[in-house]
Amino acid sequence: MAETITVGDISITPVRDAAIRTKASFLYPKVDPAEFARWSQYMEPETGRMEITVASFVLRDAGKTILVDTGLGDKARDRYPAGSLLENLRVAGIREEDVDIVVTTHLHVDHVGWNTVERDGERAITFPRARYIIVRNEWDYFTTDPERRQIDYIQDSVLPLEGSDQLELVDQAYVISPSLTMVPAPGHTPAHSCLAIVSRGERALIIGDLAHHPLQLTESDWEVVFDIDPALACRSREEMAERLLNEGALAIGGHFPWPGFGRVVKLDGRRLWQAL
Repeated sequence: MAETITVGDISITPVRDAAIRTKASFLYPKVDPAEFARWSQYMEPETGRMEITVASFVLRDAGKTILVDTGLGDKARDRYPAGSLLENLRVAGIREEDVDIVVTTHLHVDHVGWNTVERDGERAITFPRARYIIVRNEWDYFTTDPERRQIDYIQDSVLPLEGSDQLELVDQAYVISPSLTMVPAPGHTPAHSCLAIVSRGERALIIGDLAHHPLQLTESDWEVVFDIDPALACRSREEMAERLLNEGALAIGGHFPWPGFGRVVKLDGRRLWQAL
């Protein structure tokens, strides 16, 4: 468990669910493999694999406990060394019933997995008191199409929220509190969002899958295999990376090297993410 940081009055604690090793050539299939050499510090020399963290973030804001994304969940244990989010929340002193709000950056499997757990042979909502905040356009894309509704993780981790009074569908650029706002950054998914944190003149951005790795805040045109609209994702990434640079805001990545906190800086004329 990493130390908590603060942005003004808001505390932010990273909580790990998993760590996955994957080849850069799989994650960025359109990139010339020769270009990976510029980022060799992040890759195993023999295999070309890089580590991708799967993390959530717990925020404390005006007495509320807010969980941003919910990892891969318990269904991923057969594929990854995963499924440790709930245990790690408890280590941090947070029980399921303590969570007031779950903010979802987007509806991909590694961001919604612990929305539900299995109880008595059925999927049940994990955080019994929480409002689950999801952008309406994102929800509609994944749940109104009959084929997408049949995707395993949509069935297990998303659709159990349907019809629940815990589900709160919101417009893009939704203001959660005076300090927290969902910021549209589409492309990876149709209504992918980041979470902007502004408090006492300090700023941070939890970026979701705007970038899967810090190198993409430099190589903003590197498309990810999972992008639904790659060109739009690249534009969103470039715009947000410049915003992070210009504002001096913390750039917080759930897939970044643990614990995921850093800033975008200019070094020798090149934009880079610099870990705290």
